[in-house]
Amino acid sequence: MAKVKNPILFSTHFGLKPGVMEAAGLIDPFLNVDTQLFIDPTLLEKSLNPIIKDKALSEFRRHFSDFLRLLTISEREGDAAWKAAQRLLDLSEPADNGLGYGGSGRSGSSRPDEIRDTIVRTAKEIVTLGSKDPEMLGLMGFFEENVGPDTISDFTTRVIVDQLSEITENFCLANGIPTSGKDKESKFSLPSFDLGKKKKKYFILVPSDIVRELPISNDPSEIYDAISFNKNLRDKVNSFLAGYEKTTAVERKEAMRKAALESVDLFNSFLKAIKDYSQPYNKEDDSLGYQKIREIFQSDIDSFKVKKKFDLSIGPEKIVELVHETIAAFKHHVEKGNLWETLWANGNPKRERASQLIYFAIADCFCKANNIDISPEANMGGGPVDFKFSQGYEARVLVEMKRSNGTVKHGYEKQLEYYKDAAKTFYGIFVIIDYGDLGSKLLMIQKIRAERIEAGEAASDIVVIDATQKQSASKRN
Repeated sequence: MAKVKNPILFSTHFGLKPGVMEAAGLIDPFLNVDTQLFIDPTLLEKSLNPIIKDKALSEFRRHFSDFLRLLTISEREGDAAWKAAQRLLDLSEPADNGLGYGGSGRSGSSRPDEIRDTIVRTAKEIVTLGSKDPEMLGLMGFFEENVGPDTISDFTTRVIVDQLSEITENFCLANGIPTSGKDKESKFSLPSFDLGKKKKKYFILVPSDIVRELPISNDPSEIYDAISFNKNLRDKVNSFLAGYEKTTAVERKEAMRKAALESVDLFNSFLKAIKDYSQPYNKEDDSLGYQKIREIFQSDIDSFKVKKKFDLSIGPEKIVELVHETIAAFKHHVEKGNLWETLWANGNPKRERASQLIYFAIADCFCKANNIDISPEANMGGGPVDFKFSQGYEARVLVEMKRSNGTVKHGYEKQLEYYKDAAKTFYGIFVIIDYGDLGSKLLMIQKIRAERIEAGEAASDIVVIDATQKQSASKRN
């Protein structure tokens, strides 16, 4: 799991005013935490950044046109042309852009050769079909299960790294951000972050209109929506699904794959439909809450101060008390302020991760504002987020947060207990974000808690936060 502690925003570290990076159309990354957004090559053509739209797109197409040309002339796996194509598909860790599934430090390793070879074989199959569009590489997450969004994002970054570096250097020069000269991998002067022990990390910035929460090629439901506008593709997919009374997501994905690979015309229509449909991460909807957590980290930290003092040396019980205070701060802003608005988009609850990350930001600021020698630690991998507050080896408290429409009973009864066992602690707090559909789930877990207490067992606390839609705070007052 990718563990995250003490996140540092690029803009904060370099003393930029809030909104400067957004005005420049750039992602404001964390220097020591990956943001789970990914560069999608199908968005390069739509970018409003002229360096991306002209130079980066041209470089991407040139690079992968060469790749496809080599596969066209390759007669068998392992021949000279095949090996040359393999070399062009570089899956090693690219320059640091603050995106992906990494955690603190964000160092990574080269992806296995098997993934590279899987992509090469699939590309060869498509080339043999007759398609030569280099942007087909952006669809590999759809055709191959083990090609994740980070793989697509990273090989795209590798190819357009000079253009991203040029954008970064221009922004730094315009805003007085110091650069550390040219590192051995770049001809551009880039900003860097001191990692300690005489090591530093160079960074490249990324335009916000070429990233997505998940590239469309890794989301079959979006693929299905995209091709539904094309009658030929829609009819072909439906013909493969004929006879099914109901279809599963797996069956629909297989039908779409078969339709796309049936002919070069259908594949080219498939690729065009995806490119037309794809859109960058919507900052207004902000489904993952990234805009809000940046706003919190950039806010006046004194607003999180409380009069209460926390003597954590007394033992784990005091850490539990502190953690409840951080949850109470989050609860107050959701229920009494307007933070609930940030947990909804277009009348629907946002993803669970949004509330989790916003709580993490508030808890981190709360601890810093009150000069508490402890910080929340979160796992920020591709799966569920959980939080740990610890001091020394013995004093550890875990927080698990669930949406009311999720697996509340399983989360309380099994998942949190698994995390507690792994962390070797008895202390856990289970937080439910109630969007109005909690129903009987609360009574179920309260009964489990009561039974554990009666049996003399450790029972995790339960906190419910009302995130239902409300009038604005000004109207309520």
